[in-house]
Amino acid sequence: MRFIQLLPILPALAAAQEQVPIADRVQGWFNKAKSYLPTATPVIPAAVEKVVEQKIQEKTVTPFNLSNWQSLLAPSDEPKDWFVFITGGNKTCFGRCHQAEKSFNESVLLFSADPTSPNLGYLDCESNRVLCSAWAAGSPSVSYFKVPAQVGEERPATAQYNVYFNATTVTPESLYKIHSEKTYEKRGAYEGSFHATDSWLAQRGLLIPAGYVIYAFSAIPSWLFMIFISFFSRTMMGRRMGNTGAPAAR
Repeated sequence: MRFIQLLPILPALAAAQEQVPIADRVQGWFNKAKSYLPTATPVIPAAVEKVVEQKIQEKTVTPFNLSNWQSLLAPSDEPKDWFVFITGGNKTCFGRCHQAEKSFNESVLLFSADPTSPNLGYLDCESNRVLCSAWAAGSPSVSYFKVPAQVGEERPATAQYNVYFNATTVTPESLYKIHSEKTYEKRGAYEGSFHATDSWLAQRGLLIPAGYVIYAFSAIPSWLFMIFISFFSRTMMGRRMGNTGAPAAR
């Protein structure tokens, strides 16, 4: 009985099916069949990966310390630039260098992709306080050295640029721009008494001894300074009072 009741509407269903464009029906079948096919993951050949690694190799970051900084900044047959990132810890940077260190580590990739980029150096004032004191270096900052080629016996002058930046807002791009856009030239070359190679202290071999003296004074606790000042002032006042009360000579 139910089948007999459906017989009158079969022609209408067939007509509705015929109204659907044949192209749409074929596309629907194709999409349905394609969904059952496994999707292949593209595989990068190992040879291509090796070529990419050979083209862009991460630059070496050389630590600066008391035993090697002079040889690293010494002139050679070819001119060279040094980008020395200066940082510190809780005592020398008061915990403000974390963002700067992260930005510098990320900027190494930018320098690595640039064939004209300078040599990269790293100076930790927490473990090299004497050298940082000798350079009068603040952290975080960058000292950019342009070391010319050695011509003749006399040592050529080395240009030193000290670049300071906001420790909380510095980015890898801004550090890279110090080289790419030569932003270090905005402040001008440093020519003070604590120039690493050309100052009168460095030329007379007194730069590192001065660093030891500065570090020694900075290592003395403030309360010890107060005791010394108090003792010195009382001694001077006692001498003055003694001289005032002495009888006049006849």
